[in-house]
Amino acid sequence: MLDVRDESTYFAIKELKRIVANPSKPLVFWVGAGASKWLGYPLWKEFAKELRKEFAGYVAGFDDVAARRLIADGDYPAFFQVCRGIDRPRYYRFLSAAFLPKDDTVIYRRFVEELGKLAPLYILTTNIDESIEQHFPDLAVFQRSDVTGCLNCLQDGRPCIGKLHGSRSAIESAVFTTEDYRQLTADAGYVNTLRTVFTIANVIFLGYSVRDKYLLDLITANEKDMSLFGAGPHFAVSLNFAETPSVRRIQYFIERFPDNRAAMTVLDVIQQVRARKAEVATPDAAKVEEGASGKPIIENRTAYFISDFTPPGTWTSSTTAEFENRANVDSQLTVGLGFTNDELGSRDSTAMHDLAVGLICFDSVYLPLLAIGPLVLLVGDSLWPLIESNAIGFIYLQQQVAFVSTKGALTGDVGLVTIQSPDGGPESSAELLRRQIKANPGKEAEFERIVPIIESRILTFAEGTEAELASLVRASFMMPEVSRLLGFSEAALPSQVPSWLRFPALRMAHLVHTGVICDRFGMQAAKIPFGGARLTSAAFGVQSSAEKADTFASYVLSGKFNTDIGSAVISQPSILRSISRFRETAEGQEFRKEVHGLLLSNEATQFSAAIDAGLKKNIPTSVLEKARDRLSSLLTESVLVSPVPAVWANSGQSDDSTWLWRAKSRSVLLDLAKERGISRDDDCICGSGDKFCLCCLAPLRT
Repeated sequence: MLDVRDESTYFAIKELKRIVANPSKPLVFWVGAGASKWLGYPLWKEFAKELRKEFAGYVAGFDDVAARRLIADGDYPAFFQVCRGIDRPRYYRFLSAAFLPKDDTVIYRRFVEELGKLAPLYILTTNIDESIEQHFPDLAVFQRSDVTGCLNCLQDGRPCIGKLHGSRSAIESAVFTTEDYRQLTADAGYVNTLRTVFTIANVIFLGYSVRDKYLLDLITANEKDMSLFGAGPHFAVSLNFAETPSVRRIQYFIERFPDNRAAMTVLDVIQQVRARKAEVATPDAAKVEEGASGKPIIENRTAYFISDFTPPGTWTSSTTAEFENRANVDSQLTVGLGFTNDELGSRDSTAMHDLAVGLICFDSVYLPLLAIGPLVLLVGDSLWPLIESNAIGFIYLQQQVAFVSTKGALTGDVGLVTIQSPDGGPESSAELLRRQIKANPGKEAEFERIVPIIESRILTFAEGTEAELASLVRASFMMPEVSRLLGFSEAALPSQVPSWLRFPALRMAHLVHTGVICDRFGMQAAKIPFGGARLTSAAFGVQSSAEKADTFASYVLSGKFNTDIGSAVISQPSILRSISRFRETAEGQEFRKEVHGLLLSNEATQFSAAIDAGLKKNIPTSVLEKARDRLSSLLTESVLVSPVPAVWANSGQSDDSTWLWRAKSRSVLLDLAKERGISRDDDCICGSGDKFCLCCLAPLRT
C-alpha cells in the first residue's frame, strides 16, 4: 500500500490520478535497479561489496582500505573506476557474470504483467540486465548510442524501451564508472534527449532512487527553464527521495513486505484510473457514459446528488453492531453520521427544500437508495411521476464506510462494510429497494408496475475498494484544517481514530465518499450535510461560493431570494406538481442550462462537484424573470412562503456548527477520562505520553 500517512504522497497520488484521467502528455516509466532486484540482481551497493571481495582476494596492488572508504561513502562510480583501471578484463568478466539472465520470480512476473496493462508503454531503464526487453519483445529497443530514437516513438505513439546505461550483451557500453558518467554527460544528443523527455512527458521513477548527479542536474536545469509554467510533474516512487518542484515523492509501506513490492501499487492506481476512464467512454456521438450499474448517464444532462436526505421527524442517524472478527476477538462497527440534537443547532429539516431546489435547477436529482423510504413518506404519490420522467434517481451504495474497533477499545480505524444477501454475495439493489418500500393494501398491482421503473433509475456504486476509499478517508485526516475542524490531536494517526471522534470521522468519510461518487457518475453538484463545505475545502481545496442555486430557485418560485421553499411545498403539495410541469417548459430548460453553465466546480480537485450547487456568479435577470413568470403561470394556488435569513446557510445550519461536533466529542472524551480516573495533568488517555490537557483535550476546546 502507498503510505497515505505521508502528506506529499497523498497529493502526489492525487495529481497522478488527475494526469492519468486527463492526459496531455505520455507517461514514461523510468525503471531502476530496484525492479531488477525483484529478479535477484544486485543493487549497486551489493555489487560493489562483492566486487571488492574479488579484487581484494585476487588482484595485487589493490587498495582495500581506500575501496572500503569509497563504498562506505556511497561513491560507487569512483570505486568501479579504480577496479576497471587496475584490471579491466576481470572487471568486465565479473560485471557480465553478475547480470546473466535469470528465471522469473513471482514478484517480477507481476511487475511486468502490471506494466503490460498500461499501453502504450514507454520505458527508460538504467538497468543493464536484459529482462525487461525480453518480456516485451514487440517494443522497439534503443541502446544508449541511439537513445534519441525514443523521442520519435514518444511523438508517434509507438511503444519503446530506452537502455540509458547500456546492456549486458554490449558490456563495454555499461555505465558504472566515473569515466562512463563523464562520457555520458558529455554526449549532447543523450543529454538533450533526456531534457526533451522531461519536457514532453510525465516521468514515473520506479525502483530508482534518483541519485545520479547528472540526472539531478538535468532536473534542476529543466525546472529553471520551465519556471514560468512548471516542469513535469514527474513522480518518484521511493522511500527516501527529497521532493523537487517538478518531481513529486510517492512513498509506500515496507513493514509487511520489505522487498518493496508495495511500490507497484502506483501501477495499480494508474490502471484503475485508465480502466474507469475507458469504462465510461464510448464511441457514440451522443456521448453516453455508463454507470456502474450499466445504466446510461447522458453527458449533457445535469445531475444533483443529495448525499444526506433526512425529512422532518425522528430518525436514527447511525447504527452500531457487534461481531467477532477473524481472530475471534469481540469487535464492533458503526455506520452513519450519528448526529444528535445538541450538535445540530437547528432541528429544521432542509430535505424538502433540497429536493425542490434540485428539481428546479437540475435535470436529475439523485439520492442514496436508502433514502427512498423517507422520500416516499415526505412526497407520497407525487414521487412516481418524477421517477418515471427521470427527474429523480437513486444511487445504491453497496459499500458503506464504517468505524471498526475491538470492543471497548479507545481507537479504531475506518473500513468498508457490505450488507450480505441471504443467498451469499452483496445484497442487490432490488432487495434493498423492497426492504425500504412496501405496497399499500389494494395497490399491489400498481406497486409491481412502478418497481421496475424505480430499478431502472438506480445506479450502483460498488467500487469503494478499487477506489481505495478507506485510504482516501485516512489521507483526509492528515490535512491540518481537517484535523482542526474535527478535533484530532497531533498524536492521532489516520489509522487510529479516537473512539470519541468516530462520528466526526464518519462525517468526513461521508464527504470523501460523496466526492468519489460524484466523480464516478459525473454529478455536477452535491448537497452535503452542514459543516461539510469547510471540511471539503480543507481536504480537497475546492472553492466556496457566495452565490448558491437555491437562492435563485427561491426567486423563481416566489419572487423572493431567501424563502423557505421546503415549508411551502410541504404545506402545499401541489407546488411539486407545478414544478414538475415547469421542468418541461422552454423557460425551465433554459434556467437549468444557465445553472449548469455557472456551477462552481473544479475538475482538477478530487471533489469535482459544486458544493451545495455553488455558482460562479449571478444568473442573468432576463433568465430569472422568464423562469419566474412561467412557473407563476403554472401555479394554481397562492404560494405562501416565509422569508428566512439565507436558508442555505442560516446560523443554525452553517459550517461554523462544526464547533458543536467538537463540543459533543469533548463531552464523550471527558466521560471516558473520568471512568479511567484521568485528570487534566495526567498522561493523555491516548497513550502519547503528553499531558491530557495538551494532547487530545486541547483540540476539542470550543
